[in-house]
Amino acid sequence: MARAGRRGAARTQDGRATAWAVACAAGVLALVVRWRLLGGAAGLRAYHGYDDGVYFSAAVALVHGRLPYRDFLLLHPPGVALALAPFAALTRWVSDPGALAAARVGFVVVGVLNTVLVVLLARRWGTAAAVAAGGLYALSAAAAQAEHLTLLEPLGTLTLLVAVSLLQRARAPAASRRWWYAGGLVLGLGPTVKIWNAVPVAVVIAWAAWTAGRRPALRVTAGAAASALLVVLPFLVAAPTATVRMVLLAQLGRPRTAATVLERVEGITGTGTALHDAAPPARAAATGAVCVLLAGAALAAWRRRRARLWVALLVAQVAVVLAAPSYYANYAAYSAAAVALVLAAGVSLVPTGQRVWVAALTTCTLGLATGALRAPPPELRPLAEARELIPATGCVRADSPGALAVLDVLSRDEEQGCATRIDVSGQTYLVGTRDDQGRPVSRRHNARWQHDAVAYLTSGSAAVIVRGKGNGFDDTTMDRLRAGGVLLRLPGVRLLVPTPAPSPAGSP
Repeated sequence: MARAGRRGAARTQDGRATAWAVACAAGVLALVVRWRLLGGAAGLRAYHGYDDGVYFSAAVALVHGRLPYRDFLLLHPPGVALALAPFAALTRWVSDPGALAAARVGFVVVGVLNTVLVVLLARRWGTAAAVAAGGLYALSAAAAQAEHLTLLEPLGTLTLLVAVSLLQRARAPAASRRWWYAGGLVLGLGPTVKIWNAVPVAVVIAWAAWTAGRRPALRVTAGAAASALLVVLPFLVAAPTATVRMVLLAQLGRPRTAATVLERVEGITGTGTALHDAAPPARAAATGAVCVLLAGAALAAWRRRRARLWVALLVAQVAVVLAAPSYYANYAAYSAAAVALVLAAGVSLVPTGQRVWVAALTTCTLGLATGALRAPPPELRPLAEARELIPATGCVRADSPGALAVLDVLSRDEEQGCATRIDVSGQTYLVGTRDDQGRPVSRRHNARWQHDAVAYLTSGSAAVIVRGKGNGFDDTTMDRLRAGGVLLRLPGVRLLVPTPAPSPAGSP
């Protein structure tokens, strides 16, 4: 009996070693994929879009003494600004691009950690499932689109994966009840980053109540409520009305974006990114095939009582993405972990003799056909030429605050008290014309927002315009900007330098 016990312990130890080897390999693969999407070392300091800069700029404003909601607009809970605050604090010792580069490296590492956690969660279903889960998540176009920049979704995935891992530990024989509280504490951090994460919190609590009983579920709930309040309460006390208006009401009042249901499903499955150059019928066919495979894996897992939590999370998260008023490519990362784990659970239910081949075939086929390696490389915009033309003094404005970080003037403006507008586009959700349903109209049709944008951009020593059509400026606004100064056109950027006022007659 003792010998049998030693053999069982040895097998367990071997299984853990194998799982960690798979996790490390998947983590390295995830790092390579995300590093490629970032554009390598050159991409670390380049301009990559609007949201990435908004969240980092919010953190820079925070470490310089300005509070979100009270002092500037932020249309999300404060968790992302707090998570980025250590990187933003680096601007006191290094350049803004250097601090932004460190933050992006940090979020790539979050993507690697998420990949490792997916493998460790799948290992209890066998090595084949762990390989499939790790490979699929590492290559996932949906996950990688968000996990190479400072966006919200990587943090939400991390809190969910860590929380579920802790709650599984709580279910072990003779485990302390503190594990339930610990899982709840981490789980509650998700909604402090993005309110969508309240849905996985509700699903996990319901799962705890269903499978473990009322008391464990109450412990999870208590932990989640405690951590969420700890993060949000200071900001709510400082500006209660503004916090509710920006974080909750503005989100609920967003108009629906043009993305169709099919485009959202293509994002969730990864085909929209990986097959971006394919004909629409071919992309739709590939999307349908992946959906059938995913639905089959989910149905099989549910019937065999395997990964039921992840099946429920998949259904709930996909429903949120499809029903949400707005949709952008990085939103698909919201359900990426559930997609990988449900597919891995399906692989684990294949007969033993075929399981390894099915895992390899699934990972290679989906990874190569719908993975991020097929995504187009980024078009880097370092803005180096514009940096040479930025005035050495005065407040610099921008239609995207990330451009100020890349140009190394963001923290300088904060130190000078320039009151940088963190979310220029987001102002449209709070001011101006509304439609019949009380929702804000588009920026191009919001006269009040157009007027405010011109007033802001012409209030400094220079203004940087990098968003092109994405900024929502109409022709009248562009004419007014040109009238306020000289609009210099550079590759990927337009720089507005106000024309000096003419000298009075007779002055030297």
